Amino acid sequence: MKRYLMGFDIGTLSSKAVLTDLSGTIIAKCQMEHAIEIKHPGWQEESMTMWWEEFKAAAAYFLGLAGIEKDQIKAIGVTGLIPAMCAVDYGGNPVRNAILHTDVRAEKELREINEKLDCKISHGHMLPKILWVKRHEPEAFKRIHKIMVPHGYIGFKLTEHATMDYDSATMAGGLFRESSLGWDEGTIREFGLEPYLFPDVYPASQVNGQICEAAAEETGLSQDTKVIVGVGDTFASMLGGGAYNAGHFMLYLGTSGTSIYAENSPEQYITIPHYGEGKGHFTGRIFSFGESILHLRNNLGYDSWEALNSHLEEIPPGSEGLWYFPHYKLQTEASFFGPDAEFMLGYRGCHSQFHLYHAMLEGIAYNARYNISGLDLPIRRINMFGGGTNAREICQLFSDVIGRELYYNPKSSTALGIAFLAGYGSGLIERYDTLEKSWLSDSIAVKPDEAKARQYHALYDKYQELRERLMELDSEIDKIQE
Repeated sequence: MKRYLMGFDIGTLSSKAVLTDLSGTIIAKCQMEHAIEIKHPGWQEESMTMWWEEFKAAAAYFLGLAGIEKDQIKAIGVTGLIPAMCAVDYGGNPVRNAILHTDVRAEKELREINEKLDCKISHGHMLPKILWVKRHEPEAFKRIHKIMVPHGYIGFKLTEHATMDYDSATMAGGLFRESSLGWDEGTIREFGLEPYLFPDVYPASQVNGQICEAAAEETGLSQDTKVIVGVGDTFASMLGGGAYNAGHFMLYLGTSGTSIYAENSPEQYITIPHYGEGKGHFTGRIFSFGESILHLRNNLGYDSWEALNSHLEEIPPGSEGLWYFPHYKLQTEASFFGPDAEFMLGYRGCHSQFHLYHAMLEGIAYNARYNISGLDLPIRRINMFGGGTNAREICQLFSDVIGRELYYNPKSSTALGIAFLAGYGSGLIERYDTLEKSWLSDSIAVKPDEAKARQYHALYDKYQELRERLMELDSEIDKIQE
């Protein structure tokens, strides 16, 4: 009997699922789009019930395929955006919508927290959101039995065991002690909370349990199927093709561009927190990618990427004097140009819509090169990951701009990474190096065009000069407007 693994990834704008065999061959995959609920400016929520319905739909799709029986799906891993606040009552029902990590409503709570904590936190942590609910929705807060993260909620629905992985716990916001791998009950009580609200913490790869009777009835899955604790989408992306070995640098091209470096093999820190000295490192600045090119595509009136990508190789390095400066995620509301301002210089009569697109991709690639150049650790290999790698032309342009050989794998995904972790954590996959030798053995190398790389080397220095001057100009204009 063939054996399969299921990976499920809860994303900001969609959920993705993959079914693989133990060698990493993708049997099937599916995607379900959804939207963020924005009830007020700065608020960002999603329905936990919607995520569960999407998981059930993915399971039903896989079980409906010819030759796939429920007993063949041996292990499941769930990943997703973190650290969205997911509160459930004593019956396991959502108390309210999940508050996403990108929600910035809890300004007052954040200030109060940072007055008490030695290590400052941000809106990206969970604690400000918990305190906001406590203050503004007291009746709802009284009903809360457990506070989880998105993948933990799905794991809870599947097994009836409330858990949280170590990395997600570190994102709670000063409430978790990495030294002891446990909750800091004194700090929790200092903020007027009770320790019982927070689930037990475990390694991401640990088996949380098997499918419970209620979940088996709802999903059609076997009660013998194992479910791991799971992990946030960043580490799952590393395993899914981003940075799965020592010295790997992941260049993630999704809605935003993120750079992560694996100092040592993730095999060494699967069962402990994943980031820090000797482990994974977030490098450089987060920069815009998908949101910028989609905005441009929509304004140009195109419905697909192919029409734009097919002209990329017609445009020479430097886009014939056109410079485009997509934004880093460091601009603020205090900026005169605004938090998401982008800049274009040198637009003239010889430039077409394809020059605009080419110049924007060059600018984004320069931002990626900046992150790579700022890392003072040896890079053995650069892996491109995310939706941007779906076009060979984009991969080639990035290789030319960065001036290094890049790798991508068409089947790489966060869902694939969590499926592997489910197999590895459950013991179905015995060796970690199966990931490189089998699951991702067919990665494709993209070599830079030497002549273009030389041109981009000179252009990069000029790009950095221009960007610095733009930021200075922004500051100067802001002062004039005060």
